[in-house]
Amino acid sequence: MALPQNTTVSPFKTQETDYGNEQGLFRRAPATSSVHPLEASENTYHKRQEDLRMTSVTKAYGLGFVMHLKHERAAAGCREIGHMGFLPRSNAHIDALTGRDLDFDFGDTLATEPEASRNPHLLMENLQKTPRFRF
Repeated sequence: MALPQNTTVSPFKTQETDYGNEQGLFRRAPATSSVHPLEASENTYHKRQEDLRMTSVTKAYGLGFVMHLKHERAAAGCREIGHMGFLPRSNAHIDALTGRDLDFDFGDTLATEPEASRNPHLLMENLQKTPRFRF
């Protein structure tokens, strides 16, 4: 497998999913420096692993099972279903389906999300005021 040839970095760029952290880390590097060849590979690691798993599942069980898995992950990742807005989102279901619950990275120890919650009564009253279904 060949490594990507992109070796330039723009200054003061925020990199999403940098070093495994979902929130990203601010990287301050001069424009003349080059990126390590493995960094681009690490940024796409989870996507490549998922594609590899889906290819092997397609060969073993067929396309129907792959569609079932993708539908299950899409339903678990839906922001509107199964989550009360006043509780902090943990993404435990989607992490269990993708296997990321077994990974240990910076996001597990740094606790970047504050533990502040909204008033559940006000949230439910606002939900009742807005129409949920369109006819």
